[in-house]
Amino acid sequence: MNQMSPLPSPAPRPSRATARRGRAAVPVIDMAVLDARLNESLDVLRDTYAPALGTGGGWYHELARPEPGTTATALGLMAFAEAGRAFEYFDDGLALLAARQTRSDDPLRDGGWATKTSLGMPVVEATGWIARFLARARCELRDDAPDLARAYRWLLRNQNPDGGWGSLRGCPSRVWLTCLALRALSELNPYDPAVDRGVEWLTADRTAQRPAWGPTQTSLPTVTHTAFALVTLAEARPCLRTERLLDAYDWLLEHLDPDDDHTWIETYGVSPCAAPERGPEPVWRLALWHYGLPIALTALLRDPRGPHGPTVAQAFRTLVRGEVADPRWNGYPGSGRTSLWTLWWRLETLVALSRTPLAGTADVLHWLPDAMVVQRAHARERPLADLLPHRRLVDPVGLAQRHWAAFLLSLVCAGSSLGVAVGLWGWKDFWLSVILPIVLTSVDESVKRRRAQRAPP
Repeated sequence: MNQMSPLPSPAPRPSRATARRGRAAVPVIDMAVLDARLNESLDVLRDTYAPALGTGGGWYHELARPEPGTTATALGLMAFAEAGRAFEYFDDGLALLAARQTRSDDPLRDGGWATKTSLGMPVVEATGWIARFLARARCELRDDAPDLARAYRWLLRNQNPDGGWGSLRGCPSRVWLTCLALRALSELNPYDPAVDRGVEWLTADRTAQRPAWGPTQTSLPTVTHTAFALVTLAEARPCLRTERLLDAYDWLLEHLDPDDDHTWIETYGVSPCAAPERGPEPVWRLALWHYGLPIALTALLRDPRGPHGPTVAQAFRTLVRGEVADPRWNGYPGSGRTSLWTLWWRLETLVALSRTPLAGTADVLHWLPDAMVVQRAHARERPLADLLPHRRLVDPVGLAQRHWAAFLLSLVCAGSSLGVAVGLWGWKDFWLSVILPIVLTSVDESVKRRRAQRAPP
């Protein structure tokens, strides 16, 4: 496996991303909004579930279409499994996946799943997702589930000699497809040598000048592929922490626009050329729906140095704005059609965000009466006061509006005292002039206290 030189200490090297951490605004993640969006997403899936013409039921990637597909069905079921929610048609979805698992005497076909556009050939685009779902949902011991062992063998047999994966063995290895296969194998058997070879292919030729990933090894890097590669490496090799890996996180943080969805479609031709003895095979095109922002957010949560809070919070606000049932929230850009892919990526990220541990192994926790402060390892020597947000300057207009009665009383007292000092009136007149303001101030403060006591916590 290609191992790059590890860091000499837990503290990361200085970088522009690290330098921005101290200057950014305080991030805010509203967990109530997160939970509401998660439940709303699952409600959309419940409302769009459809029975199949044959066995079982599920979803198509365009949620409005009635005929279910295998990949979309696996994603829909995995959404409920990841969120820890029960789904009344879970068994029917498993039945559809089991019925459509390929059976063949050809070892390169047996055990996989095809897409609607792969002309009946099982491909990584479907098999990787379905195998990962079955492993995550712990379905390997269910008699009514697909044969996970055969799916596992399909992934191993269709790995290319270079260590990566194309749509099937013999097709050029691609970053996205290698990540799909590695994420599935990492759940099935992370110690398989195939995982080592896949990680080796994925991390090969990463340099300080080229730390990120594109669709292929030689392509220009993209936010989507870089984020997906980082998520995959965090799952396949959780303890991997190298200088080049941190370079990739810095690249992602520098090139990510938290207000941009980073939506696009990757298309490429597929030709099953692995076994020429089977005769000429047709060539078809496959399309991958990419929605980069939630994948990037999931990747940033895995940063070994800790998430960059302000960017995470800004990306979270972008993801949860709008209504889940609105096609603009979960649809294709400009089409008005709802998409399971958009819904899935958001949902997976919300689940990942809800499960993110607050502290790392070298962080310091400060337990306060009403809050907890996590001091990151790279800043553990700094005083806590330097890490907390500084108070804003007092707004005199806002202060006067909130405490107008006290402000009025102060003016009256100052004016009356000035009159006594210059001999315009005596102390008796002074006390008579401030009685009414004192009464008004007392009433105002009493009303404020009662409102505060009645306000919900």
